[in-house]
Amino acid sequence: MKVKKSLKKSVIFANQFTGFLLFDPQSKEYLLEHNADLHFTPASNTKIFTTAACLSIFNDSIPSFKVKYDSLLHLYPLGDPTFLHPDFPSQPAISKIQGKSVTVHLPYTELTAFGPGWAWDDYQYSFQSERSWLPIYGNEVRIFNSDTLHVIPSFFEDYIDLYIGERPGSFVHRSRDYNLFNIWMEHDSSQFERKIPFQYSDELLATLLEDTINAPITISNEDFSGPGYDIIYNQSTIPTLAVMMQRSDNFMAEQLLITAARLSGHNNLNAFRAKILDLWGLTNDIQWVDGSGLSRYNLFTPRALVKTLNQIYLATDWKNIEYIFPNGGKSGTIKNWYSGVNQPYVFAKTGTLSNNHCLSGFIVTNSGRKLIFSFMNNNYLTPVSEVKAEMQKVLEIIRDSY
Repeated sequence: MKVKKSLKKSVIFANQFTGFLLFDPQSKEYLLEHNADLHFTPASNTKIFTTAACLSIFNDSIPSFKVKYDSLLHLYPLGDPTFLHPDFPSQPAISKIQGKSVTVHLPYTELTAFGPGWAWDDYQYSFQSERSWLPIYGNEVRIFNSDTLHVIPSFFEDYIDLYIGERPGSFVHRSRDYNLFNIWMEHDSSQFERKIPFQYSDELLATLLEDTINAPITISNEDFSGPGYDIIYNQSTIPTLAVMMQRSDNFMAEQLLITAARLSGHNNLNAFRAKILDLWGLTNDIQWVDGSGLSRYNLFTPRALVKTLNQIYLATDWKNIEYIFPNGGKSGTIKNWYSGVNQPYVFAKTGTLSNNHCLSGFIVTNSGRKLIFSFMNNNYLTPVSEVKAEMQKVLEIIRDSY
């Protein structure tokens, strides 16, 4: 079989740690295996687990809050990342609370800003926004210059120092311990946009929410339990998952997993992930520590990923799979790879950290078969483009042979 030879005799694969598994969900047969039960750093392939969890728990919309009414409006936030997120201009949830005095009930359980194993010095990069029980505006500041300087949320305008011509190019820096931002531009007409996480706090949450709904906000740790609550929904589930997967959005992934946990009655994310793995029969097979894959503590096997992809295959229809997953040669993180002759043949999620690149998802063969695969590569020193090129050769053989 040409695929096995490619995996075993490739000069590229010989100098790294590679695992591969190919599965037919119709016949339930494993077609090809290579190191399929060894553990790899999955990077953003972790988002496949987050997607599967969301599909199993959410209905057609993402829940933002549990809500009760008395003389005040009591909100129990569920962690919805789309709430007041600038990439979602329509905000159904905000219309339900606009102009009302609100008490926000946050859990006693601590939620650390960063997940286990995240790099603390990435605090000012948009790929590592802080986690929170109630995210707002994507937990980041958007600073852009067109004709004038714009800041979203506008609250932060007074915390920005602008420097012209003192540093080449356009750059934004935030103090590690404070929400103080420095912006450098070559000249005052420089065109640029930056997204930079803000340091989250309950006080900041109350201020931003008050500015938005034009009503008083109280933050409380009093219990919010018992019957008699409604749920406020915000965005549709499938399009939201597509945004997260297509652009590999770490913040969206983390918060969606938090939302799934909270809706299921869990504030302890470790306990929630353990419950999900138990339901999927993967309890002893992997180590899963976050929703995005930023942590190198995650350890997955190709077999665990294939089983989880099969959960997705069974939970939704093929049209949604094509919509959620990046399409080879067409969209998302594989826009420049795995293009078919007339249409995409690979629908899959990448996962990349330094010296690690994985691709797991679905492949449509020339005969029309829909197969599930996981291709994991760790500990290489060659350029990632060479690894991808070798992977593409293998996937093209599968496309043409099955």
